[in-house]
Formats: sequence, C-alpha cells, structure tokens
Amino acid sequence: MLNFQTKEQVHNRGCEAVGRPVGELVKQMDMKLSGKKSQVGDAWESWFGVEKNNIAGPDLAEAGVELKATPVKDTRNGKSAKERLVLNIINYVEEYNKEFETSSFWHKNQYLELGFYGYEKDKNWQEFQILKATLFTYPEKDLLIIKDDWQKIHQLIRAGRAQDLSEGLTMYLGACPKGKNKNSLRNQNSVLHADQAMQRAYSLKSGYMTYLLREYVFGGNEDEHIRITPFAEGEFFETFDKFDSIESVVKDISVLEKTSLEQYILNTMEPYKGKTVDELAARFNIEKKNDKYPYNINAMLASHMLGLFGDLQKSEEFIKANIKVKTIRVKLNGKIKESMSFPSFKFKELINENWEDSSLNMMLDASKLFFVVFREQENGSYIFSGAKFWSMPSKDLMTTVKSVWKETVTTIRQGVKLIYTGKKVKNNFIKSSDKRIIHVRPHASVASYEVNNVNADELPVTAN
Repeated sequence: MLNFQTKEQVHNRGCEAVGRPVGELVKQMDMKLSGKKSQVGDAWESWFGVEKNNIAGPDLAEAGVELKATPVKDTRNGKSAKERLVLNIINYVEEYNKEFETSSFWHKNQYLELGFYGYEKDKNWQEFQILKATLFTYPEKDLLIIKDDWQKIHQLIRAGRAQDLSEGLTMYLGACPKGKNKNSLRNQNSVLHADQAMQRAYSLKSGYMTYLLREYVFGGNEDEHIRITPFAEGEFFETFDKFDSIESVVKDISVLEKTSLEQYILNTMEPYKGKTVDELAARFNIEKKNDKYPYNINAMLASHMLGLFGDLQKSEEFIKANIKVKTIRVKLNGKIKESMSFPSFKFKELINENWEDSSLNMMLDASKLFFVVFREQENGSYIFSGAKFWSMPSKDLMTTVKSVWKETVTTIRQGVKLIYTGKKVKNNFIKSSDKRIIHVRPHASVASYEVNNVNADELPVTAN
C-alpha cells in the first residue's frame, strides 16, 4: 500500500510514470478498472494506489493533492490540450452557503498532480504514453481571476439560477456540462423553489490548459507554482511568482484585487470611445502605406488600447480564457457587413452526435467573445464606439440553437436537397433570412458549387 504524506513524494511518484504506457501503470499496481470514459484517469490514480472514488476532498488527503490525467494532442501550432480539465461536480445545494475558501472547488483542487498523456486517435487507451507529470497550483494572478470566476458561478447558484450557468460566463474557471444526457439534472436549494438544473462540474478551460502546456510543461518557462522535474532530497515545493514571456493585459496584479479582469479591460478602453480610426492610429503611431492602413487596423487599435504591441488574441489572459476577439464595423444604417463564422462540420460526424455532447453545444456553451465595435459616421469615417464581452445565453442555446441543430441533422439524414441554377447550387439548410440566431451556409471556399462537382460534406455554422 502506497502512502504519500507530502506533495514532493506525490510528484516524484508521478515523474516515475513518465515514458510509460498507461496500461503499464495498471499492471504495476495490479488493479482492475471499471467504465470506459475515465479509464486513463483511473489508471493514473491507480499508479498512486488510489482506487476509483467519489470523496469530497483531494485523492491524496494527507498530502493535499488531487490526481488528474489529461490528454495532449499535436497540432500545427504545437502541443495543445485536447479538452478542458474537468474537476469536481458542483453540488448546488451544498455549495449554496460556501465562500471561496470553503468551496468544494478549493477544498479538492488547490493542488493538482497532472499526468499529461499523448492522445492518438488510432491507438488503444492502454498504449497512450505518459508524457509529463506536473505538480500544479495557481499562480497569484490566475488565482485572483479564478476567484472572480467562482463568484460569478456562485452568484447564480445563490439566486437559484444554476440553469443559466454556462462555461462562457467566466474566464479561466468554468462550469462545464457533466452528465450522460439531458436527464442528468441536480436539485437546487429548496428554499428558492428553483427548478432542477443541468449537472455541471468545475473545470479549467482548454485555452488555460494549452497555455500551461506550451509555456511551461513543454515550453521551458519556469514558475514555482508549476513543477515538472522531480524533487531532490530535502527540496520543497515553495511558490512565488515570476513574470511570463508572453504579453499580458494586466501588468500590475494588484488591480485584480479591486476589480474583475473583464471590467479592467473595459475600463482601460473606455477613454478611447468616440475617437476616430485616424485619431487612434496617430496616437499609436500606426502609419498608412499607399494611402491605406493595414488590413487588420481595428484589431491593432484594440491591442494598443490595452497597452499591447502584439496581437490581443495572443495575450496571456485571452489565450488562457479562450476568448475570441471579433472587431465589428457597423455601417451608418446600423447593419454589419457579414455574419460570424464558426468551425465547419462534417455530415457523417454530425449525424452520429447527440445534442448534449455535440460539438456545437459544447463550443457555444464554452465560448466567450470580445466584441470591439467601430461605427460609421456621416462623413464616412469610423469611430471606436465601445467593447463588450459576450457569451450565448443558456436559454437561447437550449431552445433556438438546439432546434436549428436538430433540424440540420434531420435535413442531412433525409438527404440535402440541391437546387441547380446555372452554375450556382442552393440547398435547403436553414438560412440567414430565417432569423434563427444561427444558420448553415457553404464555406467561403465552396460558396459556389459547380454542376457535377458538388462538395457539400463540410459546411460551417454561422451566427446571424
């Protein structure tokens, strides 16, 4: 029987698993696994002598460490988290009267021993290899943002509105769906007479995990809150903050003790409202070339307003929170030029999904967008008119968007109808003119199909 009394002992045991196939971890401990979806996580726990459990505290109570295995995939941009890191299920009744320091999230997940394993689609889970072991706790700036995220989640729980929770509501700490299907519901506080709400779990967003991977686990940067290498005898896990190499919106973390990250960003941009593109470009020394500004001038101005030299989308906070920046030009008549596109889908994959686990539901539930708006004036110039964070309301996602998804699946199963008009091809998917929040249209590269060369297997969902 293994016994871990310190965090250093836990991490050194984790490091011993690096390079081993997941299946070998189970054999070493002579344990049997149950279930399918969590087999790698169960194997990681078994390496530390922990059997599958539902305890309220951390897996290794004496050391105060929770054990989590999480998949890594290789992409064109480097190592990426395959998914969010799902933590503990939120009990709305028990969490009702908690403070952050007594919350189930903090009690269970203050320290994590993370087993990063390489996910390969065509391999059996037992062949996945443990790539890195990491002892992790939250850097001070991240923790201030996570506390604010927790408060937003808790406010809805306290109001009996857990049904309005979404992962896109917050920055780093999410409340992600966690259940087999639509019937996975939980009670809320009975005093509030609130309806049951979808079961959700605390989670660290996929963008946050990808940042951790690229900058620290595989990137070579150091932070005492993130330990990769084993501990030497007599060495302890002591933490203090270091600055990151990537540009940060927040330079002085003390501001986060007084306001949220969202509000800080909006407050910082507020003094620039009403200024024209020309005025802002002059202020930030952005010059025209051949009498034209760079094609991404509005995005450049948004970055400069927040004190960044590079791309706002690639700043530390926006990567971790997985926030998508969208600059919008509003014409004099109040209309915008085009709809907003989301990733394309494949017919065969879509019809094999159910709504609860569908890529569209998971993406929109988790998405947080940052709109930076420029409005046209009578003289043809554009002014910066403001910025706003936005995530899709749960009621819209679970009603209108869900119905569009279901009708799209039905259309595909029954066979997409293509109407040929000369060299153009129209289809019978839901259109922008139907005004259903989202619609389906051909990708820009296949907007016009040629007769006898129809390629309709990949279409994006687009927001009106």
